[in-house]
Amino acid sequence: MILDAGTAERSAFAEPFDVCIIGAGPAGITLARRLASAGAGVALMEGGDLDFSNDSQDLYTGRISGLDYFPLDAVRLRYLGGSSNHWAGACRELDAHDFEPRPHHPWSGWPIGKEDLDPYQGEVARILRLDGGNFPDPPLRRDSDDFRRILYRDSRPPLRFGEAFHDEIAASDAIRLALNANLVDLRLDDTLGTVTEARFRSLEADDPGFAVRARAYVLCAGGLENPRILLNARSQIPAGIGNQHDLVGRFFCEHPYMRVGEVVFEERFFATEYHAPTPDFLDAYEVLDFNLQLLADRPRTRQPLSLPKEVAREAVCVAPFTERLAQRVVGNTLSCADDLGLRAYFERREMPEDFSGFAAIQFEQALDPSNRVRLAAERDALGLQRIVLDWRLDDLDRRTMRTAVLHFGMLLADQGIGRVRVTDWILEDDFQAGNAAGDLSGSYHHMCTTRMSDDPRRGVVDRDCRVHGTSNLYAGGSSVFATAGHATPTFTILQLALRLGDHLDETLLG
Repeated sequence: MILDAGTAERSAFAEPFDVCIIGAGPAGITLARRLASAGAGVALMEGGDLDFSNDSQDLYTGRISGLDYFPLDAVRLRYLGGSSNHWAGACRELDAHDFEPRPHHPWSGWPIGKEDLDPYQGEVARILRLDGGNFPDPPLRRDSDDFRRILYRDSRPPLRFGEAFHDEIAASDAIRLALNANLVDLRLDDTLGTVTEARFRSLEADDPGFAVRARAYVLCAGGLENPRILLNARSQIPAGIGNQHDLVGRFFCEHPYMRVGEVVFEERFFATEYHAPTPDFLDAYEVLDFNLQLLADRPRTRQPLSLPKEVAREAVCVAPFTERLAQRVVGNTLSCADDLGLRAYFERREMPEDFSGFAAIQFEQALDPSNRVRLAAERDALGLQRIVLDWRLDDLDRRTMRTAVLHFGMLLADQGIGRVRVTDWILEDDFQAGNAAGDLSGSYHHMCTTRMSDDPRRGVVDRDCRVHGTSNLYAGGSSVFATAGHATPTFTILQLALRLGDHLDETLLG
């Protein structure tokens, strides 16, 4: 059932529910469907409408401190389906070593392992409409102790959760989806340990709001909004709910993405390859996880040059690959990596001009408590404080990027693929220069701001995603990631949502 909380239809939420889920993006919709299939009564509360609106999207406006980042009202979407509405569709699971603590990475390690999420692989693949089973990663051309090739699977077209599950939710007797239901407060009992109701209102200025009561509450509003909700829930606890150790919003992680250099291939290369380090490489060089992307430029064509120029060109282009590489490194734009020449001049053929491309890196960001979501003095239309995002990269991030790029260059040479000319600012370890040049950005992946740990002094939620210090408040989505890994987060988000659904089914209904 789909209702509009801005109208009298909000009366349908007067009765108590088993679970109240805040946020109808990939995590919230997946969790709601899982609980509904188990027979639970679910209130699924979405702050936006069926489609984008400027007024609703404005609630995501915030400020940036540190490295330049995308506008905060552009990196996530506030309507049914959430940020799946601009998701590109790339899918990959975290690796087993991503869950393990590493001595060189303080705070790292999950309280669960990959084996706890593996049972949900097949179901997530079906939800995301990934073809076939679990495809094995392809081999390298030659063995390497440092790198392995990896594979991403694509949801094609990328699954838009609002569109995909609209009709199912509309026909459901177990799920009541409220649109335009903006969370403004969470109320606790006298012990301050149990949520008794969640208060919502529309964007109308004179709306008195309404309450939803449930046995359990789950925040599925995303990696920036989950901490914002907890920090703004200060009507009874001045520091915010779950923030007894000042950890809510800390450890913000992105997947920094940067183009790291031009590649000259030894042979035609019109593909995209992904390479990742082995666990032994991570330990030996004390770096974070990453993937390096090898991409070919789009094939270009050219007309043959004039006869004198083609004669000169052919004389130069008979030089060995290493000499041609040297020309490219010093900036000569002459391209010899095709068979254009005198024969082409006479035949007037067109062929791809160049065997060139570029390398890019996407890596796990270091856990740093100073990278955080915090409250700003400014308030939005609901009276809630907006956020400031503090985002910087540290020495471990620099070591990871530099080590990855230099060793990847050696791998390309060893594998007979080509040579990479590394961008100058990377060799100088100057993130600010890369950021200013537009070579360094994020990936729209917001993680670790309510990170998972069994120790309340090291995390905000426990292994079951329950907020420490509460009996019935949970968080879903990538905000609970304990470390980021390098893989895109959507697959893991859904695995965690299904696992949380099973936990709530067992504790509430079992």
